[in-house]
Amino acid sequence: MCSSSECYAGRTGWFVVLALWTRLFILVGIYKAIGMMIPLLQVQFDTTTWILGWITSIIGAPAGLAGIFAKPIGRYLGPGNAVMLCGAMISVSVIIASFATSPVQLACVFVLLLGTGFGISGVLIKEAIGRCFNKNYATATGIARTGDSIGLFVCAPAAQIFLDVYGWRGATLLIGAISMHFVACGALLVRAGISSKSKYQELPGNDIISKPNRLPSCCFTFSKTVSENFDTRLFTDYRYWSVAIVACSTKFTFNMWIIYFVSQALSNGFSLEEAATFIAIGGIGGLLGKLVQGILVDRGVVSIVLLMGITLIISSAAFCVTPWLTSYWPMMTSTVVILTCSGALCCLLDVLSKQVLGVELPAGAFGWTAFTSAIVDVAIGFIPGWIYDSTGSYTTAFIFIGSVQFLPIFPLLILRYKQCVE
Repeated sequence: MCSSSECYAGRTGWFVVLALWTRLFILVGIYKAIGMMIPLLQVQFDTTTWILGWITSIIGAPAGLAGIFAKPIGRYLGPGNAVMLCGAMISVSVIIASFATSPVQLACVFVLLLGTGFGISGVLIKEAIGRCFNKNYATATGIARTGDSIGLFVCAPAAQIFLDVYGWRGATLLIGAISMHFVACGALLVRAGISSKSKYQELPGNDIISKPNRLPSCCFTFSKTVSENFDTRLFTDYRYWSVAIVACSTKFTFNMWIIYFVSQALSNGFSLEEAATFIAIGGIGGLLGKLVQGILVDRGVVSIVLLMGITLIISSAAFCVTPWLTSYWPMMTSTVVILTCSGALCCLLDVLSKQVLGVELPAGAFGWTAFTSAIVDVAIGFIPGWIYDSTGSYTTAFIFIGSVQFLPIFPLLILRYKQCVE
C-alpha cells in the first residue's frame, strides 16, 4: 500500500498513473469537443462567441473551489471512492448537457457537476502520485500526463466524426458515455488500497497534552483543524504564491488555446478538418514534450528552472505569431511548438510544486492553486472572445494570451534567487 512513510513505484503507483491519464484524456476530450462545437452552438442558441467561451472557461471555477475540499473529502471517503463519485458526476454532466436548450443550462450543468468532479479528482490523484513516486517523479508525471496529448490526438478527429454523423447532441451523449471509464479507474484505486492519510499520529491518552487543564481553547483547536485540513498556512508562504502564479498563467493560456484555436484557425481560412489535423499532430508534440522532460529532469541533464524558462519563452512567442499564419505548414509548426511546450510545462508544474513545497503540502497547494486559477479564468477568461467580438480578429487576443504565458518567468527567477529550487 502506498503511504507517506514508504513511497514506492509498484503496482499501486501505476494504478494512480492510469487514473490521472484517464482523467486528463477525458478532460481534454470534453474541452476540445466543446471548442469544436462553439460555431454550432453559437447558431443553435443564437448567442455570441465570448459567452460560449466564457462558459467553457468557468468550468475551472467549481473545479478550483472543489479542489480546496479535496483533502478532507479524500480522508472521509477514501481517494478511490471519491474518484469513483467524481467519474459519475463528470459522465452524467456531459450527458445532461446534450439536452440543453440555452447557454444558461450549459453553464449550470458544467458548474455544478463537471467542474466539481474534475476539481476533486485532480487534487487527490496528483497527491497520490507524489506519495507513490519518491524517485522518477517527473517521469511518472510525464507518463500520466500523456493522457491529454493522446486525447488531443484521438478526440479531435473523433469529435469531428461524431459531429458529422450524429450532430452536437449525439456527439455530446457519446462523449458522456466514454467519460464513464473514469469510474472504473476509481474502482482500481479502491482495490489497490490507496490511502490519503498523512504522518499525523494520535497522541496516547496519558500524554500531558491530553489533560483537561492543558487543552487548547476551542478557537485554537478550530484554527488548527482548518490549517491541517485546508493547508491555510500556504497563504503566508511566498513560495506558494510563486508556484501559483506559474500555474495560473500556464493553465490559463492552455485553456484559452483549447477553447479558441479552432475558431482562430477557421478565421485564418483553414477548414474544420484541417484544424482537427493540426490538433492531432500537435498532440504528438505534447506527448513527446511530457516524456522528454521526465528524462531530462530525473537524469539531471537540465535544471527544472532552465527548462521551464526555455519552454515559456518559446511558447509565448508561438502564441503571438499564430494569428498571422495563413499557410498550412507554418500553422502546423506553431501548433506543434505550442503543444510540445505546454506538455512539458504541465508536468514541470507538478515537479516544481513538490520540489519547492515538499511532499506534505502539495495536496493543499494543488487545491488552492486550482482555486486561484479558477478565479483567473472567471475574471479574464472572457477577454479573448470579447476582443474577437470587438475587433473581428483573433490577432490581439492571441497576443494577449502570449503575454500571459510570459509572466511566470519572473516568479521562477525569484525562486531561483532564493535557492528554493535547483
